[in-house]
Amino acid sequence: MHIDIQYLPSLEYCALIFAEPQIEFEVFENFPKQTYRNRSYILGANGVELLSIPIIQGASGKQLTKDVQIDYSQDWIRKHKGAIQASYGKAPFFEHVEPFIDQIFAKKSKFLVDLNIQFLNTIARFLQKKPQFSFTESFNEAPENSFWNVIDSKKEYSSRNIYVPVAYRQCFGTEFVANLSVLDLIMNYGIESREILQKSLNK
Repeated sequence: MHIDIQYLPSLEYCALIFAEPQIEFEVFENFPKQTYRNRSYILGANGVELLSIPIIQGASGKQLTKDVQIDYSQDWIRKHKGAIQASYGKAPFFEHVEPFIDQIFAKKSKFLVDLNIQFLNTIARFLQKKPQFSFTESFNEAPENSFWNVIDSKKEYSSRNIYVPVAYRQCFGTEFVANLSVLDLIMNYGIESREILQKSLNK
């Protein structure tokens, strides 16, 4: 499957890619702003919260995804870690997951793609399901089995017919909030998250 690479991705995205044996990430695209590539949504005491990674803008205004560098002049790591702690500190699997998050943030990866693939590998570890990940070597506009640019943060998941919400216990609120970051599910269900993801994919 051909797809863009996203940050702490949504349940919709993870249900899709972890059902496939091979994933090819498109990294020769022109990096688009305000997408899941550098943003994610978690659930806190005050509702849904956006986690956004600041990036260093290219000199020409455009740059390839593979070249996008993270801006560490902004104190975003502390904010993301604090938000994750506040949201999931009492979740059943927080103590198992949090050390891996700390390790990834501590590396301070230069490139966004490197950070995102580290999180995907960690997610795969907790799901105990690992597709073969690879990256494009040039821009591939119309490959077979492509979901590139399909999972768009500006459109509701219901418009795509990929993800079917399966309610599970969350840390906050009385009504289930669908399609958050997969982190929300893993913090609450650990390895059982795999079965919920499988049921969430509209086959």
